Amino acid sequence: MYEDETGPEFEKRALSAAQAIHDPMGIQGPIMHKGREVDSAFASDEALHVYEFTVRRDKAKAEYDAEKVREVLIDLHAMPEHAYKSVTGWFVTRDEPTAEQKGAVKRQAEIARFPIHAISFATLSRRLCDSESYIKCRDLAPFGSLAYVPKSSTSSVNVGTIFADQEEQRSGVKELAKSLSGGARQLIIGEFGIGKSHALKQLYSEVRKSHFKSSKLAPFPVHINLRDCAGLKTPAEILRRHSEEIGFNSERALTSAWRAGACVLLLDGFDEIVPTRWMGNAADVKAVRYQALSGVRALIEQTPTETGIAVCGRANFFASLDELIDVLGIGDDCSVQTIHDFTAEQVSSYLAKAGASGNVPEWLPARPLLISYLLADGALTDIEADSAIDQATAWRRLFDLICKREAKMFTAVRPETIRQTLSRVATLARSTGHETGPIDMEMLKRAFREVNRQEPDEEGTTLLLRLPGLAHSASHGAGTDEEQRVFVDRDLADTAYGEDLAGYLDRPHEGHTLSQNASWVVAVSDLGVSVAAQSLEARGISARAVIATAKRRQNDHHYDAITLDTLRVADSLAPDKGRQHFIVDGVMVESLTPSSANSVLSGISFSASVIQRLDMSSLESDEACPEFRSCLIGLMDGAASLPKGIADKFVDCEFEGFSAQSQTTAGIMQLNLSMDTKIALTILKKIYSQRGAGRKESGLSRGLDPALRGRVPTVVSALQSQGWVQKVTSGREPIYVGVKDRRPEALQVLEEPRRFEFSA
Repeated sequence: MYEDETGPEFEKRALSAAQAIHDPMGIQGPIMHKGREVDSAFASDEALHVYEFTVRRDKAKAEYDAEKVREVLIDLHAMPEHAYKSVTGWFVTRDEPTAEQKGAVKRQAEIARFPIHAISFATLSRRLCDSESYIKCRDLAPFGSLAYVPKSSTSSVNVGTIFADQEEQRSGVKELAKSLSGGARQLIIGEFGIGKSHALKQLYSEVRKSHFKSSKLAPFPVHINLRDCAGLKTPAEILRRHSEEIGFNSERALTSAWRAGACVLLLDGFDEIVPTRWMGNAADVKAVRYQALSGVRALIEQTPTETGIAVCGRANFFASLDELIDVLGIGDDCSVQTIHDFTAEQVSSYLAKAGASGNVPEWLPARPLLISYLLADGALTDIEADSAIDQATAWRRLFDLICKREAKMFTAVRPETIRQTLSRVATLARSTGHETGPIDMEMLKRAFREVNRQEPDEEGTTLLLRLPGLAHSASHGAGTDEEQRVFVDRDLADTAYGEDLAGYLDRPHEGHTLSQNASWVVAVSDLGVSVAAQSLEARGISARAVIATAKRRQNDHHYDAITLDTLRVADSLAPDKGRQHFIVDGVMVESLTPSSANSVLSGISFSASVIQRLDMSSLESDEACPEFRSCLIGLMDGAASLPKGIADKFVDCEFEGFSAQSQTTAGIMQLNLSMDTKIALTILKKIYSQRGAGRKESGLSRGLDPALRGRVPTVVSALQSQGWVQKVTSGREPIYVGVKDRRPEALQVLEEPRRFEFSA
């Protein structure tokens, strides 16, 4: 780009740089002198400077321009008002001047007896601001939220970011960096943990490379952590604070370079600036955001139009994209780039570069930050080993690390405050009818009050506006005034709710929100149940105590989703705790897997409820089946029809579907295949029938003839060694989960079992 720059374009850039160097000198050019145009002249009380700019490399051009400079200097110095001023001439070339050009300029300087210098634009830029010194300082300073990633994390692992514009046209880092060097304005948005700071650092590195590769003709990158600039009102204040933060001692030079358009601005974290006030209503929230970002807005608006700008942050900090663009002052013609979750190829590339070996479990999230945390925590160092962790353990660790990371961005907010607040938000979100929200400002304030027993202060305000894992609700389009968010990930929402549920079950007598009757009908997922169970185990809370809470709820006539969640947690803590009678009425549950006749689940009577998937493949006996009255069963998995032995357990119920005969345990056992192959198919069916779910080791043999159960360990071991399943640790009993890359093949095998080639 810069190698092909035309004369007028180069002269414009060079003039801006010279003007910034000599500011506040008055510009006197271009001027006419004896019928010839001189590119520029600057005069102050003490000095005169005359410039000529060129992209040409020939000696004749140097002689001609240097002669003009000499004549202008002599004539200006002869004027009485300039008689006692120092005078200097400058012949500035786009590339390094040739030896012949330097010689020609030197001869004119000797004739004039005034200094006339032949320099390149890179040298002129160094007089403006030493970009090399700035970049050395910047390289050693933190880059946005990357500073809050655990030190053991694989922050050096580099997988190229993919940006998508509003038409879903995709670009890489090099394309975006090139556009920024050419003066483009890019608004980069993404949800929590998507890798925004990492992407901006990649852009910084690419613009940096271009700057040095072009012999400093291309602009250099100025990367600013906006969090450091809270309360600042002017561009000069922001640039001065930035210089102080990175240890660059020429803040005035940096300001001059910015005004001259000699840099690309990379502004990280518009959502991390703490507001100075908040009265509490939605209208005031908009005013708070506008006021908090006044300094950033001034910096963007006063940046020369030819200067590239990239500003990034979480879109959920604002009610709409229109408001975001308006508050930042970046202009409606800016390009909006979104960073999404990793693709499957990016996940594989990231893990390979991080040195993680083995198969990728199905539950692994595709969010860069979450994967990096799992790697930092050692959970994915060898994901083929028996030490690999299960989904609930991983998400609990992630939730904890997320809250710790977020707390580091505040001065007076503890990780536990963020954890409890976000967990309570997840509980309140369920009252909207959906696990992920939407969540309005009143819910956020209520969650803060319930957890902290006080109204949010300034940092509490920012915490609520940028709670990790929340995004602007897609159901409310651009231009809306509503402050609504949703959880970006169902698993994160279920994890957060699971932790809040555990808090309630730990202390059910302390007026927790969950002690009331549920205002929602949907029970939590298996992940949420496992999270709550693990959290209670860590607190030393027994299944007996959880069952006691369920009994109190029954006594208070709470037959709701919270009661079912409580019973399922008790069942997870102690699957064979003992059969006791409970009623659940008007609840919707995603999946239910009854097993033992002595389990908590076996004693539940469901009434007027919806069970989307009732998995009968682990049912040990007819007595283990719960009772269902006036219920809708979406899919009875593991049975081709309602088994006669449990028909009386279903009264006035409707069934939307059953498994194909060939996919039930009984049907598989009738296939003309080897016994080990049939056992392997039943295991694959249990593990892959529900995405992300795992099965306890003891559950893999349930439903099989007792005479065959002795072969299960051998078959499981073979499936594990062949990459079909993965063993993970969870509490006292191992769990087997599916492998992400093998899922399509596993489902195909279950559809066409006779093509399955297996040998234990």
